Amino acid sequence: MICEFISRSESKRLIMLFAGWAMDGNIFDGLSHDGYDMLAVWDYNDECLEADLSGYDEICILAWSYGVYFAGRFIEKNKSLPFTAKVAVNGTMCPIDSTYGITPEIFNATIAALSPNSLLKFYRRMCGGAERYCQIAQKLQNRPFESVKSELENIRNTYVADGMPEADWDYAFVSRNDLIYPPQAQLAFWRNKVEIIEIECHHYPDFKRIVSRAFILKGGVVEAFSRSADTYEENAQAQYVVAQTLADKIAGCGRLRGTVWEIGPGSGFLSRRIAEDSGISELTLIDVSPISDNLPGEHVIADAETMIINQASESVDAIVSSSAVQWFNSLKTFFCQAHRVLAPGGLLAVAVYGNRTFNELEGLVSPSRVFTTTALKRYVEPLFDILDIEETAINQKFNSPMEVLRHFRLTGVAPAATSMESVAVAKQVVRNNVTTLTYNPIFLLLTKKKL
Repeated sequence: MICEFISRSESKRLIMLFAGWAMDGNIFDGLSHDGYDMLAVWDYNDECLEADLSGYDEICILAWSYGVYFAGRFIEKNKSLPFTAKVAVNGTMCPIDSTYGITPEIFNATIAALSPNSLLKFYRRMCGGAERYCQIAQKLQNRPFESVKSELENIRNTYVADGMPEADWDYAFVSRNDLIYPPQAQLAFWRNKVEIIEIECHHYPDFKRIVSRAFILKGGVVEAFSRSADTYEENAQAQYVVAQTLADKIAGCGRLRGTVWEIGPGSGFLSRRIAEDSGISELTLIDVSPISDNLPGEHVIADAETMIINQASESVDAIVSSSAVQWFNSLKTFFCQAHRVLAPGGLLAVAVYGNRTFNELEGLVSPSRVFTTTALKRYVEPLFDILDIEETAINQKFNSPMEVLRHFRLTGVAPAATSMESVAVAKQVVRNNVTTLTYNPIFLLLTKKKL
């Protein structure tokens, strides 16, 4: 494999971009994401990756087309790396398969007839036609034909020899108009494994939009909540109700004891309640933003999503969090790490937000930031015993659309990741006369299973 940094700022976070067959790093040209380095990977004639990844606290994966298969193999062989979100785009881990991939008949016919002219037809088909192909032609056809042909042969040989890798993924983006990798095969493979996000696109997607939807701009989260620190408590009525409900559930279960982590204390809605519990011997508050000196416990300024990866196993008795972990890149990975870090029988109590949150802004809330009860159960049932899981709704009313926008600003909870998305949200709020916001909290009280 060949790799090259297409965006580098000495960040501690990295997004690895695995290209598809017959591509090179140019296919990701111009792609960037604030707060992340970006490393393009391509050419699967071999699987030797000469890149020093030791300096990263967090590594995210975005893999496209046949790159999904080789990314899966890379994940399987490098489990000690600090992976969080792993996102597949228009591909599966069964690259040559009658049900879950490109059929053996089509694959073998492609190799048999492969020529520079047929490769050009592939590029056009990949783009959905000549018009889109002409727009990106300079990103294609940059590799020798013999390298491209041998790569396709190696894909077949590797899959026949080794089969499907063992790798866990978070999301699969599936283009409804994919003319290369059948959408029905993708949907069949990913169903009941990951969250599927269907997009209106051809095989070659809008990578910039996918990156924006899949990976959190954590620096932007810090900036938004730091900016609203003085106004959050007065304006975050829904979050207050969520925290108090979670605190009541924690008190009712009677399992809060010993060493306790709270992730994302914010204004301390939950912190003050749990600090009253006499069973706690040590309370640590962890937040990416500054923590008020008025709050109890030890204060740690850190990204809890990466901090937990380096925490010793079975070293914490309870982890609690209200309205915070939805800002992680991978909630699935967080649950796995929480299971490892918790002591036997340890408590995990969290409140996240369901997919009815901000349903007044249909189409503008990323599906990777909200969840379903079904998906959450799929994440936690192998690892935890469920004491309680409950989904509710809170409707917060405002006098005008301008008050809705003011609420976003004063709480830092705006659903937009970029300035362009912020403009789109503002326009829709005003155009549709939005005066109510729905918050859809999901509460989970879990205890660690012995595996």
